[in-house]
Amino acid sequence: MNRKILLLAIALTATTTIGSQPSSKVSFISPLREVPSLSASFAELRADHFHTGIDYRTGGVQGKDVLATDDGYVYRIAVSPTGFGRALYVRHPSGYSSVYAHLRSFRPDIEEYVNQQQYSRKSFTVSLFPQRNQFTVTKGEVIAWSGNSGGSSGPHLHFEIRDGATEDPVNPLSFGLGVTDRMRPVIDRVIIYPLTGNSAVSNSHGSLSMRTVPSDGSYGIAATTEPVLYGPAGIGIKCWDTFDNSSNRCGVYTIELLADGLKIFGFRADRFSYGETRYINAHIDYAARVATGEYIHRLYIQPGDRLSMYDGHVGRGVLKFNDDAEHEIKIIVTDTQNNRSWVTFRVRSVSKPPLPPVEITCSKVIPWGRAADFTADGIRIHFPAGAFYDTLWLNYKTRKSTNGFLSPVHMVHNETIAVHDRFRLSVRPDTIIAGLEGKLCLARINNKGAVSYAGGNYSYGFVSGEMNTLGDYVVTLDTVPPSAKFSFANGASLTGRSQFTATISDEFSGIKNYEMYVDGEWMLAEYDAKNNLLICRPEKTRLKENTNHTAELRVSDNCGNSRTVRSEFRW
Repeated sequence: MNRKILLLAIALTATTTIGSQPSSKVSFISPLREVPSLSASFAELRADHFHTGIDYRTGGVQGKDVLATDDGYVYRIAVSPTGFGRALYVRHPSGYSSVYAHLRSFRPDIEEYVNQQQYSRKSFTVSLFPQRNQFTVTKGEVIAWSGNSGGSSGPHLHFEIRDGATEDPVNPLSFGLGVTDRMRPVIDRVIIYPLTGNSAVSNSHGSLSMRTVPSDGSYGIAATTEPVLYGPAGIGIKCWDTFDNSSNRCGVYTIELLADGLKIFGFRADRFSYGETRYINAHIDYAARVATGEYIHRLYIQPGDRLSMYDGHVGRGVLKFNDDAEHEIKIIVTDTQNNRSWVTFRVRSVSKPPLPPVEITCSKVIPWGRAADFTADGIRIHFPAGAFYDTLWLNYKTRKSTNGFLSPVHMVHNETIAVHDRFRLSVRPDTIIAGLEGKLCLARINNKGAVSYAGGNYSYGFVSGEMNTLGDYVVTLDTVPPSAKFSFANGASLTGRSQFTATISDEFSGIKNYEMYVDGEWMLAEYDAKNNLLICRPEKTRLKENTNHTAELRVSDNCGNSRTVRSEFRW
């Protein structure tokens, strides 16, 4: 590769990270009292999103004191059965905000306010925006207690720092917070991808995965022969970092790719916006994530990728050697404490194709930057302009349904291609049962044969819905109501208890609504969705003691099926 041409390209095309760095004058304290132990880092790779903060371990228990990381005021309070669960949002004089999520409970005055609002709105799920000075906090004050609420998979504290002007999450570790890290990042594997039908890597049109050999921060490649490249190619890397006091594999801070000593790609996890978080599916090897569950950073940028965390690039990071020569590739990975690891290896490029190009056959070409429609017997699809990160050679087939579905199985390409903006899918059922049109819906069959609800409604002969995954789709019918059951027998005495529970679940389309009534009055029921559990904590001011009561639970699913159960109890 010509060094002068590369230097000129850098001057013309290098880009920098969007957004400013956090001020070095701003400092926050840790939101927990004990020595920090992290289980997840900022911008860590997750399913369909980057992690927006850091996760503090709480020793597998709930109820740890959560401290205000600086002076400020509460500007938002959210409660949900999924996502962040119970979450508190605090604005600080510095212009930054802090977020505390998956909480068990709030400070007493905040808890009382939330309870009043839930009863006023008759909803467990609330998003509240109190007056500016309604709930002030001081640095180090206990404002909540840690928990396991929402989508949390175990007790921990999710903590964020955001730019108060934009709500963009920024890297909390840029502010210190007492987190220490004396270990170098780990580089596990390097992958080389051929990027066109003419490209080849070591006489193959498939990717080449190479294990690394470590040596005190420096890595080599275990392969005994140099990879041979022809045509445009891209590099991927599987890497991670660990913190002191924790063995969890976390995300890295920066990655740089150098070809013959010149930087052609950079990634830096300083900040990003919630609106761009789904671009993770362009940044990672999405097919690997779907097939094996592993996360691999692409060190090249797909045409439709608009992620702001790229820290300079030349030609989108694509390797385009056109000579018969050897080239040195180096990848440098760092964490926020400037611990550094790198892998160096050589590749040999050739100027003549080593094998014929790939023969591509498809049902339709979907250019990445344009809207497109596809129709066939029994199916209609509309892809918006932002649906894909690169041009898709769409393959479409059908196969006969054998599981009682109401349409053939429509094989819309495959699920290893990422979708950014939802596309509209319409499928015609073969059979329509009069009176059950409202129960028709779409289902998706994944690569392991599992069937899941995909939404949709019946209209003008088709069941239509908005999808964000390619793959196999069918029309089906959901006529089964949700299940609902109180945890106590009819007529039971619950005198002296602080709470009672019920379980609710739905086997297919999922719970849409639930309502709990006692003696005809709405009662707050906390919904723990991951455990299918409703928890009622009656207040003495709302429920008379030493009296018989009637509880009624109404539950409905996303296809309009409903169930009501009743039970008598003494409180």
